[in-house]
Amino acid sequence: MNILENFRTALSSIISNKMRSLLTMLGIIIGITAVITITTLGNTLSGTVMNTFMNMGANSFYIELKPKDEDAEDFNISEITEDEYLNDDFMYDVTQKYPNEFYFHDSTEVGDASVINSRGKTVPITVAGYTDGYMMSENVKLICGRFVNEYDRHFKKHACCVSDIFVRQYFPEGEEPVGKTIEFSIEGGGVDQYTIVGVYRYSAMAFGSFKPGTKEEDKRTPFVIPYSCAAELTSEQNDMWMFSIVLYNREYTTKQAVGDMKEYLAEKYKNSKYLTTFVETAVGEIQQYEKVINIVTLIISVIAAISLIVGGVGVMNIMLVSVTERTREIGIRKALGAKKRTIKMQFLTEAIIICLIGGIIGILLGLLNGEIVGIVLNHIINTKEEYREMIGRITIKPPITAILVSLGFSTLIGLFFGLYPAGKAARMNPIDALRYDD
Repeated sequence: MNILENFRTALSSIISNKMRSLLTMLGIIIGITAVITITTLGNTLSGTVMNTFMNMGANSFYIELKPKDEDAEDFNISEITEDEYLNDDFMYDVTQKYPNEFYFHDSTEVGDASVINSRGKTVPITVAGYTDGYMMSENVKLICGRFVNEYDRHFKKHACCVSDIFVRQYFPEGEEPVGKTIEFSIEGGGVDQYTIVGVYRYSAMAFGSFKPGTKEEDKRTPFVIPYSCAAELTSEQNDMWMFSIVLYNREYTTKQAVGDMKEYLAEKYKNSKYLTTFVETAVGEIQQYEKVINIVTLIISVIAAISLIVGGVGVMNIMLVSVTERTREIGIRKALGAKKRTIKMQFLTEAIIICLIGGIIGILLGLLNGEIVGIVLNHIINTKEEYREMIGRITIKPPITAILVSLGFSTLIGLFFGLYPAGKAARMNPIDALRYDD
């Protein structure tokens, strides 16, 4: 009997005992479904986490100034010159040497203020000094114009960036906001004038949600001015830092951006007596999170796969029953010259096909479960603006490797647990088998 005949005979036996075959497959189906569901969700979670971090500024790295010899007794921080700190001049010089490549992350809030629009109505605002790097790291979208930048910061330009909500509040007639001058007064302070250079879309994730029921005219949004101007208004004139967060343009690779910064720092601090620099990328941290997720997914998948052993025992049990029921058939075939190997392959093929069909059904159910969970999660995300801004849309990512491994594993389960029943059938004495009475 060749492979094709074995296959036909096995299918015929499975079809003739549909309910029993389905119950036999149930353990395999449940096990494979659990494994595929878990690995699909784990793969999807890993991809979602990576995308979320990338949207939140994963294209960033950290610069830190450290003593060349931390154990040196003669190190005195007071001996570090002002030029050696990561100050305003340093940041401006970097952005001039590498235009459109680097953005620095700084922020400070001045306080609540108010402006009067053309209709004489008061518009509430919060004056804050946010750099373009801060806005990018918070994934704040620009609608028109530009963010306040390092040039504005260095020369303390009276430029500002306002929200789309502010534009609707201040320009009820739909005027073009960019280029308009806004005069505001800080509570308990004086009056300042700033020119709008850009409009951003208000982000609940970046700046916080409004209380439910807050009217449009009562919404207070950040009135973004250069960091240096905000520092003056709050009397925070210290711009000497040992640590800074830097974002880089996504058009550059991490390797290229970090390489350019390290080259600049090496040149700047080559003659420093006390200081050296340390650069660490955010991508490395994100990859650590991804590894943790993958390990947890693997462990849970292995636990779920244990149920496949139970399913395999069920297959062996049913195959033993099948061998007993078909004892006379085995005796007749042996009497007609069927070899032990032929009988063994017949029952082994049947066990493998049962497990393989169960594995395929389990894979399909696992993928279906993943899609259902994806639909539910996307529905939940769409109901919350802050979730939608941070995560966007979840795309289910079926794990191809897990699918192939599951198919192979279900086949091995059939092979392993089908060996004993098949061997028992092959070892039957044809005379005893023909005498067998149901």
